[in-house]
Amino acid sequence: MASSGSNQDTCMQIDSGESLQIKGRTMKLEEWQLTVQVDNLVDFVSLTRNNCDLTSFLRYQDLSGYFHMLDGPTYENLVKQFWVRTEIYDKYAAKAEEDHLVLLDPNLKREIKG
Repeated sequence: MASSGSNQDTCMQIDSGESLQIKGRTMKLEEWQLTVQVDNLVDFVSLTRNNCDLTSFLRYQDLSGYFHMLDGPTYENLVKQFWVRTEIYDKYAAKAEEDHLVLLDPNLKREIKG
């Protein structure tokens, strides 16, 4: 799948009046370079065969439906489009940057209500 080559964010209006923003690409990898694993996300047959039967625990916690959902269709193109636009948030780096900016301008300090 060819990319548009544009790193511009796109904004769309939806019926409820909200605005959705489609982010630009955040990584240099192309979608065709990514591999999505879709087979045997959780192989319960192999686990049971190796004396690790988890089905009773899943039934007790009412998680069977969740694992059946994982066995459903995987939209590989959608997953790849998501990953090339993903950003990682490092809360420690963000806190260090915030502290540095507050040192430069104490007016930026905000009160935390507890």
